[in-house]
Amino acid sequence: MFRSFKFKFGLYSVVLSGALLLGFSLFFLQMIHRFGVDRIDRELRALVEADIRKTQPRNHWQRFNGSLKTLYGDRAETQFVINVTDQAGELLFASDGWQERFVPAVPPPVQRVTPVEEAGRPRPFEQPQKQRPPAVPPLEISGPQFATVDGWRLMAVRNPDVTLILGMSLEPLNAEVLRFRNALLLAGPVALLLMAVSGWLLALLALRPVRTVARTVETITAHRLDERIPAARADYEFRRLIELINQMLDRLESSFKQAVRFSADAAHELKTPLTILQGEIEQALQTAPDGSADQRTYKELLDEVQRLKSIIRKLLLLAQADSGQMVLSLEPVNLTQRIEAVGEDIQLLAPGLAVQSDLQPDVQVMADPDLLNQVIQNLAGNAVKFCRGESPIGLSLQTDGGRALFRISNRGEPIRAADREKIFERFYRASRNTDGAGLGLSLAREIARAHGGTLELEESPDGRTVFCLALPGVMKTSFRLS
Repeated sequence: MFRSFKFKFGLYSVVLSGALLLGFSLFFLQMIHRFGVDRIDRELRALVEADIRKTQPRNHWQRFNGSLKTLYGDRAETQFVINVTDQAGELLFASDGWQERFVPAVPPPVQRVTPVEEAGRPRPFEQPQKQRPPAVPPLEISGPQFATVDGWRLMAVRNPDVTLILGMSLEPLNAEVLRFRNALLLAGPVALLLMAVSGWLLALLALRPVRTVARTVETITAHRLDERIPAARADYEFRRLIELINQMLDRLESSFKQAVRFSADAAHELKTPLTILQGEIEQALQTAPDGSADQRTYKELLDEVQRLKSIIRKLLLLAQADSGQMVLSLEPVNLTQRIEAVGEDIQLLAPGLAVQSDLQPDVQVMADPDLLNQVIQNLAGNAVKFCRGESPIGLSLQTDGGRALFRISNRGEPIRAADREKIFERFYRASRNTDGAGLGLSLAREIARAHGGTLELEESPDGRTVFCLALPGVMKTSFRLS
């Protein structure tokens, strides 16, 4: 999973989005708290603005505390604290909840401002007017200064007469911030889950061109090297990659065609000299004295020529299969009879081996008789060659869903796991102690594929080697051609 691009993309999206969400949440909570404190500061300033600007009697601040109870009700006793002292430091009033630890930094003293009365004489030729008493100017104040102490927001302000400290509890603000924090804690995991799903979906959308490339590449085989990845509708970032892959496929197709053409031409050109060589050896074999050393030599040479001709014939068929030019002469073939004949051949070639047959009668398929017989003979020859001891060779023929399933099994040296996928490769031999060029199974599988079937090595729980040939197009007996 950790090697999955979609998983990494979703994980990175969650981590990055989670970090941004956490940062935004902390900033949001801090701003809520700051705005709440600013609102409290403005409220505290508004409460004392009118009273602190005037000279008040000594009992005024007790009435001021009562007015807070009128404005805020019963919660004023727990929400506000008041402390008022004169310039000499004598306490004028302190509310019930006041504590000395609430004293913040006190502003510097302010000198009383004495208003200057302007006395003027009436101007010439003007009637003297009645003089109004001069307005009392507001007192100069120092502050306010704010401080936060043990969950209280305190404001200290001073005029020439008194020093006033008014505090408001931060408990309602803290409760509001706590509600927002809990809401963010509940919404955060949901938001991260949605971000993870969104990241996964974005990764799927981003990988759509890659899936298109993968689907196209999966269809490219030795018989379909002309397939190319469409680049017209690809995104700009993937277009260059697709062009490079298509260019690589062009080179591979050209090289493969050259190799196939060379194999076919070489196999075809070798047929004539081998045929001439075979004729010369046969003629020499006929003229050689019976039982002579020359006759034995000619006989061995003739066997080698026959072996070379068999290899060249297989190479030619494989080249035709690679190029898609294997010509099939399809006709109804009684597969049951072919396998019965192979069972008889096995008993003739290896009289000591028993053959166990389980053949469904009269199974017919549309196939090339010669090529199909070559596949069956190859499988039977391998079964005899690699059979160990006197264990029986099993022949089974069944039909399943319009397919004919032919299985041939023998008990021999177990095929290693590393060799199971390689035994169908050309010129590959699991054992170097046996004859053969390593082309039989590869050619048999290509012939099966040319018929639209398969040839596979199956797992066997009892340690037997089982090959299964599956051929489509089983013909019904009622439609059999006579």
